[in-house]
Amino acid sequence: MIDWSKPTQDAYAQMEAIARNGSALNGNAQNVANGVMTGSAYDGTPKSTYESLQAGLNPTANPYTGMVNSVANGALANGFGGQNALAAGSQWNNPGVAATAAAAGTINNSAGNALMNNGLNGTNAGMGLAQQAAANASSNPAQAGYANATGYTNAAGSSAAALAGTAGYNPAVDAFKGQTGYTNSGLGLAQDAAALANTNPALAAFQNATGYTNGSLDQARNLAGTAGNNPAIAGFQNATGYTNSALGAQQAFASFLANNGNPAASMLQSTANGDYLNSNPYLDQAVKNANQSFVDQFNNSIAPGIDSRMAAAGRLGSGAYASLRNDAEKTTANAMATNAGNIMYNNYNNERANQLNAQNAIGNFYNQNVGNVQSALNSLSSTDQAQQAARLNALTGLSSTSDAATKNAISANQNAANIDAQQQQARLNAITGMGSTADSIAKNAINASQNVANIDNAQQQNRLNAITGMGNFSDSATKNAISANQNWANIDNTQQSQRLNALAGQASTADSVAKNMINASQNVANIDAQQQQTNNAALLNAGNLSNNASNLWLSVANQLGNQSAAQQTNNLNYLNALGDLYKYDTTNRMNAMTTGANMANQDFANKVSNAGVQMNAANGQTAAQNAQVGQQLQAAGMAPGLRANDYADSQALLGVGQAQQAREGAFLQDDINKWNAEQNAVWTGLINQANILNGGGFNNTSGTQTKPIYTNNTAQAMGAIGSIAGLMAK
Repeated sequence: MIDWSKPTQDAYAQMEAIARNGSALNGNAQNVANGVMTGSAYDGTPKSTYESLQAGLNPTANPYTGMVNSVANGALANGFGGQNALAAGSQWNNPGVAATAAAAGTINNSAGNALMNNGLNGTNAGMGLAQQAAANASSNPAQAGYANATGYTNAAGSSAAALAGTAGYNPAVDAFKGQTGYTNSGLGLAQDAAALANTNPALAAFQNATGYTNGSLDQARNLAGTAGNNPAIAGFQNATGYTNSALGAQQAFASFLANNGNPAASMLQSTANGDYLNSNPYLDQAVKNANQSFVDQFNNSIAPGIDSRMAAAGRLGSGAYASLRNDAEKTTANAMATNAGNIMYNNYNNERANQLNAQNAIGNFYNQNVGNVQSALNSLSSTDQAQQAARLNALTGLSSTSDAATKNAISANQNAANIDAQQQQARLNAITGMGSTADSIAKNAINASQNVANIDNAQQQNRLNAITGMGNFSDSATKNAISANQNWANIDNTQQSQRLNALAGQASTADSVAKNMINASQNVANIDAQQQQTNNAALLNAGNLSNNASNLWLSVANQLGNQSAAQQTNNLNYLNALGDLYKYDTTNRMNAMTTGANMANQDFANKVSNAGVQMNAANGQTAAQNAQVGQQLQAAGMAPGLRANDYADSQALLGVGQAQQAREGAFLQDDINKWNAEQNAVWTGLINQANILNGGGFNNTSGTQTKPIYTNNTAQAMGAIGSIAGLMAK
């Protein structure tokens, strides 16, 4: 069995340690996740920066607020008279107002008045028709029809009443009464069969068979006297001294193998002893040939190149020139030494490998020789055992043949006994048949009696069925009478329902008449409202005509007012020019105050800007911390994968170990196959020799599959000699 390789053992040990103790990465990932969840990563500078910023955004009041308020309250207004002029201008009266009032008193619209009178006295032509429809809506011709239907009578009522009177009679009742005295015609025949059932003609035949005798009984007795003699017994007695003719040849072959080793072992002994280490006669020439390229390269390329460059520089023969030549020579010498060392190292390693291979081959030859001797001894032992087995088989055959003769005698006696027993059984069967026949006669008599009883029971059942049928038909007649009465009641209910429906129709018709009267009245009211709407439209047209006349007078008045307004506008423009001077002075002062306010606002904006810088710094630090937290969380998420990677190295190492085991197993299996083939080769030679001596038929069914073993040569030889001596003694 191949043990686990060292990488396989290490891989399983690593995986066990990780599975038992866990990975440090998982603990780190858990700590990072806990820190993020508790919020500790967001404490510190960002938080204090936000708090400082909130506390610092309290700007002071603008110092120019009071000045602006003074200007707004009129503190800077001068007294040049602009306000008085504006007050005088506000009292100006437009002369067009009086003209407009006079024009309003002269407006008169005679056409509008005529239209108004016509609208008030007009009449709608549809009013008469609507009133006539309202008078006709109070009557409906269907009302009289519904009144006549309230006395409705169903024509099937009288016939249903007559049917209910005759539904209780069924003519089948009398027919069933006639069947209550029914008699089965087979009753007499069944009684006759019961009288004949107590006799059976087979009874006398069974009585004659009780003295039966088997005709082969005497022959069976004679055979039992000669069954103990078997002619094969003498042949098996002669085979008990069998001797295998290949036994002597196998003994001689085993002795030869025990005294002679493998001749190839002596040829490999010098290599195994290390006689060829460091004694290769061609090694020096090989090193010289391998280094010749370095010499040629130095002489033909490196040295001339140095000389040429230094000569061109005028430094030939200088210290720098000597240093370059020394370095080049040293580099070439080192390369040649390294190359020679590698060649000699490889030569030594190859010869050491040959030495080890020779030692292994000598060991294998020794093991093969031991195996061959063991196989020869095993073959000799197998041949001797086969010879002994043949003798034992002869003895077994002798015993088996003798035992078979005894068994034949016993079987013959048993056969005679069986025939006698069969004869006795035939007699007993005859007696049993006679008893069975008598029993059958009794059963026939019982069955015949039972048949008579069954026919009589069937006859009685027919009478009971007739009585039951009579009862069923009588019950059916009663049910028919009940159904007829129910039908009569249903027809009467239907008639009453028709009358109620007529009453409901009459009421619905009266309701429809009332609704028609209401709708007709509503129609009259609608027509009257339309007439009033027409009158109102006529009044509106008259008013519009009057408004048109008024608009003409107002247009003239507006023209006069516009002229007066133009004069007033000129006056106001003069006042506005004076007011602009005051406005310019006020504007200059306001601009000065605005400049001061802007300066204060700029100071405030600077503070806000500084706060923004602080805010950006805090946000940047927060973003950096968030990025760090994200990286920590990402690392925590990578922990399971990294833990799986811990197993990946072990898995790879396990794969290397398994590959090494597979390769070692393949080499071991190859060695076993070679060893088995070599051992079976000897065995095959012995088989062929045995087949030649025995005339064929001898083979090895199992083969040799024993593993090589290492034993003491002296003990092995002594054991082989002892085994051969023991075989020769037999």
